[in-house]
Amino acid sequence: MRLNLYIAKSGIASRRSADQLVSSGKVTINDCRVDKPFIKVRDNDQVRVSGELIKLKEYSYLLFNKPKGVTTTLSDRFANKTVVDFIPKKYHGLYPVGRLDKNSHGLLILTNDGDFCYKLTHPKFSVEKEYLIKLRGALKFPDRQKAKQGVRDAGDLLKVKKIMMLSRDKENTLCKVIISEGKKRHLRRLFKQLGYRVLDLKRVRVGGLVIGSLKTGKYRILAEAELEKALAG
Repeated sequence: MRLNLYIAKSGIASRRSADQLVSSGKVTINDCRVDKPFIKVRDNDQVRVSGELIKLKEYSYLLFNKPKGVTTTLSDRFANKTVVDFIPKKYHGLYPVGRLDKNSHGLLILTNDGDFCYKLTHPKFSVEKEYLIKLRGALKFPDRQKAKQGVRDAGDLLKVKKIMMLSRDKENTLCKVIISEGKKRHLRRLFKQLGYRVLDLKRVRVGGLVIGSLKTGKYRILAEAELEKALAG
């Protein structure tokens, strides 16, 4: 593991701050001062920052299939049910990655790894989020184009990266939508501006990670190999 990532995963600094700690001469590996943040740290190496021995923080990563009506906020005295009602107590220190409002459902990642969370949610990394959306009414082609170009709402530019029709009749439209950012109630606000009411919204993919056959209200632990998959653009 690279030194700056090792420092970041110890929980004492961000990766950028870790670079500064190394360049300022405050970091040693096996009592030898180092000045390159990308040097590799081996399993048996002792890393010290300003003389203090640091160790990797234990991180956990869960994939949860959030049901409708469940609040993503970890503690809300007004909510009937929150995410923590569905996971063991030992994972109650984890927090949700990104937004998924109460009336939406599907894939939600929970972790205590801030660096991982940042990479998944910051627009500059362009990690895709894919949704299945059911709309009231027949979605018109010009409105699909407007959704890709973007519409303004409360000072935000809301847009989709891709939108694919799955089925449509006079009553409803079912479509697949991909975005690479996530403002508050992003898709509901976007389609409201276009004149459509969202009847159902389910997130099915984040990056290269899909919800698959995981049942509603259930979770599973993400394997190490799946973390890079989640960050895939």
